[in-house]
Amino acid sequence: MKRKKELLREKLIEFQLEIAELGHAHREQEQTFQAREKGWYLNLFEVLDAFENLDETIKAKEDCFDKTSRMLSKNIRSIYRKLIRLLKANHIVQIEFPDNKARMDYCKVVDTRESAGLGNETILSVVKSGYIDMHQNTVLRKAEVITVLNNMDHP
Repeated sequence: MKRKKELLREKLIEFQLEIAELGHAHREQEQTFQAREKGWYLNLFEVLDAFENLDETIKAKEDCFDKTSRMLSKNIRSIYRKLIRLLKANHIVQIEFPDNKARMDYCKVVDTRESAGLGNETILSVVKSGYIDMHQNTVLRKAEVITVLNNMDHP
């Protein structure tokens, strides 16, 4: 009877070790998957940045377009909207700042400017859009912004 208990104890220890190893392997696999997924999203955000730049250029020159150019710009905007829908389907959305104030957990300040009529940390412009995974509530890429920073040395 004592030998059977010892064998059972050894098997239990074996199973516990195997469970711990499998748990560790699973966590590593999950981390690798998440890192790869984030890499894909970051690359996709770069493509979206290119589309946003194209859209800005199109808006500036739209009045001079012929029929072919208008159709091309319409197709470019259509592709951009499809990419945004693809992200939304995966719970990824652009970070918005409803109060127009910079929050360090959502953005990175790349430049500051003085503006007497506005308070410090007011966003003047978004240089690069930020994106957040609403499902996991994680920031995938912080927005790059230009904010107000008024010099307090002036009377």
